[in-house]
Amino acid sequence: MPVALITGANRGLGLAFARAYVARGWQVIASARRPEGAGLLLELASQADGRLRVETLDIANFSAIETLAERLSNQPIDVLINNAALTGGPLGSFGHVDYARWGEAFRINAMAPMKMMECFADAVAASGRKVIFNLSSRIGANPFFGYLEYFSSKSALNMVVKQASIALEPRGVIVVAAHPGWVGTEATAAQGKAPLTPEAAAAFLIKIIDELTVAQTGSFFDPDGSTLPLVTQQHEIRFYSNPRTAPP
Repeated sequence: MPVALITGANRGLGLAFARAYVARGWQVIASARRPEGAGLLLELASQADGRLRVETLDIANFSAIETLAERLSNQPIDVLINNAALTGGPLGSFGHVDYARWGEAFRINAMAPMKMMECFADAVAASGRKVIFNLSSRIGANPFFGYLEYFSSKSALNMVVKQASIALEPRGVIVVAAHPGWVGTEATAAQGKAPLTPEAAAAFLIKIIDELTVAQTGSFFDPDGSTLPLVTQQHEIRFYSNPRTAPP
């Protein structure tokens, strides 16, 4: 039976992933920072015939990630979904930056996914599917004013994914990022009516996961399966190999 590990599975897209994989007959390990308050996740676990295991995990606590990985060290994980993120809060912008929160955003949105990938790399490599799927955002390609903490930390995540994909490719592990689209969740409710439900977004993204190959590692996906550059490729040869072209 294949296994999926999903962070931030207590609500929204993470909960939709958990529901979808349980419905498919997978074994699901669903983490949440406070499972005791995750009524819908606990209800799903009670109906899943033992195929949904709920774990307490605050991804900002790197020691807790290490502890969970050690506890699951004998469990191959086919699909690791780094879904948990810091999304709400003040809309930081130039002149109005909450530097403590900015640091927290980087820790949760960029550093924690790397820690998850480092700690669970062996478990993913030991599985049949060997997929690590990171929920990012394409907003970094064309940002607007504000949301500094979220935009910059998600752009950093894209670089983290690229680094991890290079490191794990020799082991056959597929590491990608994806933009989930505008999904209607508690975190996005203030932005108006979103075109995608969590269930619809999860269905699009799971289709991508199902079809991934090693050749696609390091890719960045839109929900429709199309790809965008994960990081800017600034490798034009004229900037490196011919100093005589430099201005005097």
